Amino acid sequence: MSRAAATLLALVAITPVANAQVTLSEAPTAGEYFRYTVELDLTGKLIVTQEGAKEAVRLDAKARHLFAERTLATADGLPARSARYYDSAAASAVVGGEKADRALPNDRALVVALRNSDGAFCFSPTGPLTRDELDLVTEHFNPQCIPGLLPNKAVNVGDTWTVLPAAVQAACQFDGLIKSDKTGLTGKLTAAANGQATFTIEGTAEGIESGAKVTLTVTANGTYDVAAKRVTALTWKQKDDREQGPVAPASQVEATIAIKRAALTEAPKELSDTALAVVPKGDVPASMGLLRYTDPKKRYELVYPRDWHVTGQTEHHLIMRLLDKGEFIAQATFMVWKKADPGKHTPADEFKKAVGSSPGWTVSRVLEDAETAAPDGRWVYRISAEGKMEELPAIQNFHLIAGPQGDQVAVTFAMKPDKVKAVGARDRDLVNALVLPKK
Repeated sequence: MSRAAATLLALVAITPVANAQVTLSEAPTAGEYFRYTVELDLTGKLIVTQEGAKEAVRLDAKARHLFAERTLATADGLPARSARYYDSAAASAVVGGEKADRALPNDRALVVALRNSDGAFCFSPTGPLTRDELDLVTEHFNPQCIPGLLPNKAVNVGDTWTVLPAAVQAACQFDGLIKSDKTGLTGKLTAAANGQATFTIEGTAEGIESGAKVTLTVTANGTYDVAAKRVTALTWKQKDDREQGPVAPASQVEATIAIKRAALTEAPKELSDTALAVVPKGDVPASMGLLRYTDPKKRYELVYPRDWHVTGQTEHHLIMRLLDKGEFIAQATFMVWKKADPGKHTPADEFKKAVGSSPGWTVSRVLEDAETAAPDGRWVYRISAEGKMEELPAIQNFHLIAGPQGDQVAVTFAMKPDKVKAVGARDRDLVNALVLPKK
């Protein structure tokens, strides 16, 4: 063999064969079933403001979710309506040294996830969720985004693609993207061998969540089964820089989310047609979107619209804020009032005198002063007044609600004068949602 031939053979031996194209694509269809394991590990800090000074509070959290999912409908090439049955869903967080645990109760294990242009909407058709339970099933990685992470075409190793805006919004759990034309996330095929392909998702995305701007820097990698045409695993890492919003403090955290995904050939009995007979096929009734709150001492309950957010709680007070498309428009403060004898209530004049002397509040004009008897046996007294709170113009609506056993709760709604129209009757609706003990 000549030296030239030997050199040529050596070059052939060490030169890689040209990359074969791999088609990275998923075509979700109604009736598909998957089983997921989702594990979250998060660390970082909350940035709270106290007496005008910013303070960093340490935050550590872990979560684990096991669930089966059935695709009910698709849109934009992604699942848009899914039913999930959680075998388990639990999270544990340590905030400033204080630990809090959350778990999804068995009677709320069935959850429906809707994806639309306003983000994700989850509810349980078996009854209202609490805010903690809602967060538990919406704050984990949304697998509806997975088909959209792929280019849906044949690519070579080293090729890149731009991730679809709808997939970015779902993956980042945004209510909306700030730059919908430039999603900020790019995919890349990194290897393909033995029937498997690996890819990465990297970049920075900006969006809005609960009225706050959020910037996410993502470095993720996934595994794709070429024969099954499915993503089987995904490790999603993100740096989360969140500005202070109307219902949550600013934060800077890093999270790692590990997702394992397997297709199911048979429907789990919990997601069968019979089991999903309770799921509405069209528009979701407003009642299914409500949340529930129970006072820790069982003194009252609420089943309320989810645009109200709990932002503070003490032994005697509950503070909620109303958001309208991410904008803060009103605050409600619930306060347990002194109990009266059964069938009695605090005299209207006494309550009126008490609210008139509220610290920092100066009344300029009374807009309404009336008492009513509700059909459920409650007595409700309402004062609506215009004035100044800490020298700023404000409208405040004061309510005293008394139950048949003498239990009483005062509810104060505060808003700027230009937000009265946006609030409309939602303060009255929240008062009507209050349930006091009957025995």
